Amino acid sequence: MKCKAESRSLLLHAHLLVSALFFLTQTCVADPRLPSLFSDHMVLQQGREIHVWGKADPEEKISVSLGGEGATVTADRHGAWSAQLPSFAAGGPFTLIVRGNTEIVFRDVMIGEVWIASGQSNMTFALDGVENAASEVAKADLPQIRLFTVPRRIALGAQENTRAAHWEICSPDTAKRFSAVAYFSARELHRRLHVPIGVVESSWPGTAIEMWMSPEALRADAEFSSIVDEYGHLSAQQEEFVRNGRRFDLQFDDFELIPLDANSPPKLLTNFDEGISELNTTGSFSYSWSDAGDSRFDLVSPGHGANGLAARVSGRLDGTNDAILSSHYSVDGSPMKLTNYAGIRFWVRGNGSFRFRSKQPTISDYDDYATPVLKANDQWHQVTVLFRDLHQDGWGVVTEFTPEALNGFSIECLTDLEYPPIPASSLYEGMITPLLPYQFRGAMWYQGESNAMRAHQYRKLLPTLIQNWRSAFHQELEFLIVQLPNHGAIPNEPAESAWAEMREAELMTAQHVPHTGLAVTIDVGDPKDLHPHRKLEVGQRLAVWALGTIYKQPIEYSGPLYQAMHLEQGAVRVQFTHLGTGLVPRGDAGLQGFAIAGADRKFHWAEAQIEGTTVIVSSKEVKAPVAVRYAWGDSPACNLFNREGLPASPFRTDDWPGVTAGH
Repeated sequence: MKCKAESRSLLLHAHLLVSALFFLTQTCVADPRLPSLFSDHMVLQQGREIHVWGKADPEEKISVSLGGEGATVTADRHGAWSAQLPSFAAGGPFTLIVRGNTEIVFRDVMIGEVWIASGQSNMTFALDGVENAASEVAKADLPQIRLFTVPRRIALGAQENTRAAHWEICSPDTAKRFSAVAYFSARELHRRLHVPIGVVESSWPGTAIEMWMSPEALRADAEFSSIVDEYGHLSAQQEEFVRNGRRFDLQFDDFELIPLDANSPPKLLTNFDEGISELNTTGSFSYSWSDAGDSRFDLVSPGHGANGLAARVSGRLDGTNDAILSSHYSVDGSPMKLTNYAGIRFWVRGNGSFRFRSKQPTISDYDDYATPVLKANDQWHQVTVLFRDLHQDGWGVVTEFTPEALNGFSIECLTDLEYPPIPASSLYEGMITPLLPYQFRGAMWYQGESNAMRAHQYRKLLPTLIQNWRSAFHQELEFLIVQLPNHGAIPNEPAESAWAEMREAELMTAQHVPHTGLAVTIDVGDPKDLHPHRKLEVGQRLAVWALGTIYKQPIEYSGPLYQAMHLEQGAVRVQFTHLGTGLVPRGDAGLQGFAIAGADRKFHWAEAQIEGTTVIVSSKEVKAPVAVRYAWGDSPACNLFNREGLPASPFRTDDWPGVTAGH
């Protein structure tokens, strides 16, 4: 998720000061050294031996103490050391002291429940974007909940540490940027368990499951050979990009609005010649400092036309950060009416690539209207961006372009290799392996959108990932899965669906892999938005499953799950587990979402009625039914719940080949 700096004029001397402070802070190193997971405000898993590890000088004596317990070890000839402390009950705060040639003190250390939150964009979706975000953020003053975000890293081998990061106390300021699903889950666990909760978020938008699996796990199964082959052949340039990043240097100048009336002169937006990055519409440019730390924005001479100044964005990108030169037409960020203009022209030169993205307030997702990737070269050349030619990528909210209300535009700066490759296993290596020595209760997993067209293969991929992580962590991690919500076409007639098959793969994993759980979300998605804003229910349902199973609280923790079917005189009786205190249809209508088929395998919408603890399904068009499906579609109309308010999982009773069986 892109973090935009506050819009302001950016002057060269201000940038140099920020850069100097940044590089100075990077040189502060302690000895002995511990991974980033050890910091003030950390949470350690209760009831487990506490593992503390790090680096020091070879043969250096290291002592570790916490809450009256201690251990002394000696670093090996490579400087690695590892100490074990006994388990603690929940509580705190404690002070963790590590002594070697120097002393390191970690304060405000809590003992409680620690979880990993991983997956793709719906796991990274931040609290400040959810339904009722203002009130939810304001309520996030929960100091016994601690948050740790693993910085993005692509790696081709195991990493000993994350990039620089630290634990944060949950507050409105820290929680608003954190995973909403993870936050809501942690909040519910804390409310019910009354112990400190720590969440380590390690996720990345748009990523496939194979990126989060070890190379050994993928190579061990012949069925995954196509994945290994697809991702395993990087060019020398791509491999160097993944390992060390790549430099870029882009210059921009003479931005102007193009009038619709060909006889009217263009309107100058800015040419930077006054030495400031303001727009003539009262707005200004800003640059994403925090997203691209090894890059810079400055104004350089000469600009286009061999005089004046130009805006330059330069530095190194490694595939994990965004170099975004952003503008707002108005100083307060309010939209402007640009219906009299056809687009924007500007000049560019340099080494790299870029995309122009228009910004409008009607798009609440990140799928702004954009150009394709464009190339720069060492000569100034003009780029004309016509509003009519801009397109959304198609993964967010499909929204009509509104030139009567545009906030501004941004330029996404890239290297000459454009978007970097993310090889299979590279996020496991870069963002999971540094966590392996830490103790966790379990993992929350929200992913699958990127694998939906290979849902049948996901039946093996997800169990393999779970086993892979459990083996690598040397822990029987509890594993809680978010089943994909409703998104996409609302079916007029029963039809096949890749998203339904993905939900089935997730359900099958929860049913057949021990110590797993499932949060059904078929009722809280959005047909038009890949990133639905109702994250509260998602997090709560993950927590409720954990409370009812792992923490043994006497609650119903799941909605109805299909158990069996019985044929009865032209109808099918369906049995469920997790009835709670009874089955109910949500809303005023009768049961919706059931379809039935005979031996011809043609499904028809069915009438369905609750009868005691079962549902009777029938259709006048199917005299001899053999199969039933429920909520089988991208965005099905469905409403079977138990009285505890938990929705039934989509299911089918047949095993006929679907649309993803050959993928």
